[in-house]
Amino acid sequence: MTKKLTAISLFSGALGLDIGLDRAGFSICVAIENDKYAASTIENNKKRLKNSKNIHVIDRDIHEVKTKEILEQCGLKVGEVTLVTGGPACQTFSTAGSRASLGDPRGNLFVQYIRIINEAKPRFFIMENVKGILSAAIRHRPLNQRGPGFPHLSPDEELGSGFKEILKELQKTGYYINFGLLNSADFGVPQKRERLIIVGSRDGEPLRLPFPTHNKNGTGLRKKWTTLKDSLHGLNDKKPEYRAFTDEQIKYLEMIPEGGNWHDLPKRSQKKAIGGAYNSWGGRSGFLRRLSWSEPSPALTTNPNGRATMLCHPTIARPLSLKEYARIQQFPDNWIFSGSLSNKYMQIGNAVPVGLGEAIGKALIKSMNPKLKSPDKLGLIVCETPKILDNMAQRPTTFLNPPEMRNDPKGETAGQWFGESGRKRGDVVEFIKNLSISKENQLLRVKTHEVVEILHKEYKSPDHNNKSNPLDELVFILLSLMTTGPSYSRVYDRLKEEFSDWSKLLNLTPKQLATKIKDAGLSHQKAPRLISILKKIKKEFGEVSLEPLRDMHDKQVEEFLISLPGIGTKAAKCVMMYSLDRKVLPVDTHIDRISRRIGFISINLPTSRVHDELEKAVDPDDRYKYHVNLLSHGQQVCFAIKPNCEKCILKKNCDFGKQT
Repeated sequence: MTKKLTAISLFSGALGLDIGLDRAGFSICVAIENDKYAASTIENNKKRLKNSKNIHVIDRDIHEVKTKEILEQCGLKVGEVTLVTGGPACQTFSTAGSRASLGDPRGNLFVQYIRIINEAKPRFFIMENVKGILSAAIRHRPLNQRGPGFPHLSPDEELGSGFKEILKELQKTGYYINFGLLNSADFGVPQKRERLIIVGSRDGEPLRLPFPTHNKNGTGLRKKWTTLKDSLHGLNDKKPEYRAFTDEQIKYLEMIPEGGNWHDLPKRSQKKAIGGAYNSWGGRSGFLRRLSWSEPSPALTTNPNGRATMLCHPTIARPLSLKEYARIQQFPDNWIFSGSLSNKYMQIGNAVPVGLGEAIGKALIKSMNPKLKSPDKLGLIVCETPKILDNMAQRPTTFLNPPEMRNDPKGETAGQWFGESGRKRGDVVEFIKNLSISKENQLLRVKTHEVVEILHKEYKSPDHNNKSNPLDELVFILLSLMTTGPSYSRVYDRLKEEFSDWSKLLNLTPKQLATKIKDAGLSHQKAPRLISILKKIKKEFGEVSLEPLRDMHDKQVEEFLISLPGIGTKAAKCVMMYSLDRKVLPVDTHIDRISRRIGFISINLPTSRVHDELEKAVDPDDRYKYHVNLLSHGQQVCFAIKPNCEKCILKKNCDFGKQT
């Protein structure tokens, strides 16, 4: 019998995230919600859940709630809860909110969340929050008090300083932590709503965030985004409940087409329509915004008729109704919300979309594997969305008003005001990178980097005739197996010249293809394998092309490639590195041999673990150079038999060389 998956919900709201987790298979035992209207919503609807009909609702301030009380309500002891989940203090960091940041008392809710993690010791936790938390500062300085003429920023006023503190506190829990940014639309939700998701494992089980199932155009293995029209189809909302726009707003909205905003007004009307905001800076896309039927909704706010966050119906001059709001957040149509109109909008707008919650829950269940507990992972924090780090590295330590909006003292520029530390937030990025690897691996990366630099100086990171087109590279690799370089290269060139489009190979029988590639060796094995690969690619993508892989996550790409006949981890990672520009490390016999001799991996390490261990040892930015230069070194100096250690430039770095 499967053990029950229990969950404690903190800052539960109207249960958006929890409905999704319930559908994934979790049983919510306790919900803590201080807002009396949201607590009433939970009580009124809990019987509608599949696995969580007996939720105990604690409707008090979380500061007053002891962990012992929570566990007693669950009937569980410390360490027996499967999951603690919740999103503390969303409004504190929202770009649409006051930006009070960690100085706001609500910022202390993070401390309460972590207190319960430390005291209840659940097997896993899920923390969700708004995207704005990534750039949160510990203390917020008003925009009109930054720049020339004002004091320099203190470290806790810099963008990202708050998130840095949050990660420090999370690391102290000792959990293995993975975080990333997920767009709800990528999981079938009719809403482009990005949420920061942080998951933690008490025992070091290898957690992963869910893989997207949808994208904007429905390319690759994914479905097309769900549109607003799709989501509202069949909704019974004959008497929509909403707070009407003003007559002035309606006058302008009737001039704006579906999918437009104030930019679509005649030039002469724009300034009057949005008032003082006309002279401000930024996109201001939320002013007089009318939604589009053919796209997902923008992120829902807590007030659809807000001046800067307007969400107008695509064809009627009114805000989205409560029922439409609930549909877009994927609440069941029979879900009853308590409180005033404003209370209801707030509960719905603050919720995590149900579909996103379900995807996260299913990914967590899939990750559960006690056999893969890893003490080495405890205390580590990894980022599953590298784009986050890239974006953070490019953003400044703070934003300034444009020069025309500042009264800069003569002689001082913005660059001088920032000072020697500069504008970039590199320290935050480096901090996150350092959290993602153990101290042992940090030291090892220093050593591998030194070797990379020595080899790069010698070999200049040469081109090994690999291909930028992923399918070209895959065919090239398949022909290369168990064959010397010159022969398979000639066969590839002849084949490419005769069949400019690989789909034409499907017109050949395996025997006919084997005749054409016989000089590459093992042609009677390679020919049927290549035809099978091309057939599977066409079946998956509707075309004989691997271009759809460019829109997929690294793990998805690798899993698809190794599912192809005869393609292993090394070949898959070669395609990923050479053709898709992914920061992976393919390991062939040369890289394996040299890495063992130098001492970067154990001489007795099983082959099945080599890729994982070397990717820990080599910094992502060094992996391409490591691969191509070690390959050259293995071909020219570090031979399998009788290596030329006397002439080896790595002799001082190499355990094997020192012994020789």
